[in-house]
Amino acid sequence: MRSLLLCSFVFSLSAGYGQYYFNDLVSTQISNDQYKLLRTNKVHKIKATSYESDNSVTEGFAVEEEISLDGKKVIQSSSLSGAKTTMISRSYELNRLKRTQSTFNGIDSRTEYSYSDKGLVQKIVLATTDTAMKSTTVEAHEWVYNEAGQPLYMLKIKNRTDTTLIELIKDDQGLVLEEHWKKKNRIMETYYYYYDTKNQLTDIVRFNARLKKLIPDFQYEYDANGKVSQMTQVLMSSAGYITWKYTYNEKGLKLKEVGYDKEKKLAGRIEYTYE
Repeated sequence: MRSLLLCSFVFSLSAGYGQYYFNDLVSTQISNDQYKLLRTNKVHKIKATSYESDNSVTEGFAVEEEISLDGKKVIQSSSLSGAKTTMISRSYELNRLKRTQSTFNGIDSRTEYSYSDKGLVQKIVLATTDTAMKSTTVEAHEWVYNEAGQPLYMLKIKNRTDTTLIELIKDDQGLVLEEHWKKKNRIMETYYYYYDTKNQLTDIVRFNARLKKLIPDFQYEYDANGKVSQMTQVLMSSAGYITWKYTYNEKGLKLKEVGYDKEKKLAGRIEYTYE
């Protein structure tokens, strides 16, 4: 479960996979809120300790985040025994994520974020370079909003020529219900979003071709403070899923996440300390 635990830590600081509305807009807002929470509590370092299902410390697991003195840069390093260390740098301006950079196994990745005067994500540009092949792929996400600041659609433009329309369907309250990927007027993929009575996102769902039915990719539950208390993630590599339960301190900082497999057996846990 070591790689799974590492993936959990990375996921907790980033987005899910596939869903552009969630990845680009929801997850970026979560990242910005988390950053402001760390700054408010004057945190300059985060350490994660992983434990196996038998309560032993995961050998070789190392994850740390350091915030620069001026608060404009966050450096995350993570590694497992026998694996190269992954370094991710995140830069912030005006309490907003401005840039991420990482290098791993000869792949350099850089993401730039632009915002409107109202603080809405306007454009995201992802550049990925394979240093061995000396090739670069550039993907731009250009978001369009209505007068109320609600997202209407996004143009995903790959290498300046290949364009996909990401269209959002909303309800009367402005909640995004569906995300359609369209190319040449043909729907390529659809995601469905579900909410609870407090308008908190509970399910991200899509059609599973193997099972031939709609299956949630992610499911969320919340505590009384609106923090995610549980997240269930379907594993892409198998028919199973993993459920993570989260606890926080009185400041809202995450203290622990505990993972359980499909049979509800303990997979492991991660505990966080702050300095």
